[in-house]
Amino acid sequence: MRTEAVLLLSLLVWLTYAEHLTLTALLSDDDGKLFYECWEIDSFTKYPTVGMAVPDFAQVSNISWVVLPPRSTEGYHKPPHPMLFVLLSGLAHVTVPASGLEELWIGEGDVMIAADTIGKGHITDYPLDKESHALQIPFKDGTLPAHRVIKAGICHSTVTVEDGSRPTSPEMLGDQQPLTNSA
Repeated sequence: MRTEAVLLLSLLVWLTYAEHLTLTALLSDDDGKLFYECWEIDSFTKYPTVGMAVPDFAQVSNISWVVLPPRSTEGYHKPPHPMLFVLLSGLAHVTVPASGLEELWIGEGDVMIAADTIGKGHITDYPLDKESHALQIPFKDGTLPAHRVIKAGICHSTVTVEDGSRPTSPEMLGDQQPLTNSA
């Protein structure tokens, strides 16, 4: 129960006024080719006190709290199981070199689905001068949540907020440049 509460709280932090939960999913086909989809998850319902929730969002099996070093890169990797990735602090930059795919910037409070379990995977850089903290939440039995595909590609709401108070773009880096991969 506590796990579900943490997950819902994280989701509500950045989607307080939305009618539906919208997030980017990074997926792979049977041949290992990666692609993004913009997903819409079930409608929010009014919470009994204040706020909103997505009841029964997904069945999860556990949660890992991950601490990523400043200015680090994970290189090519893929999740062992489809999972929800919640960035609690810091900044993540997801790329798939030579694929033609857009770059995905994940800022504090942003949520995405990592389900590129077949093939080479993706590269994630953490370009800030401070640690990044994240939750990795595998879906139970690898079952993705019910969703509607809004469009192919990244949901731009994943990395922006309406009031612009949370910097989540390359511009927020200032003098700090994203890492480059020498591989």
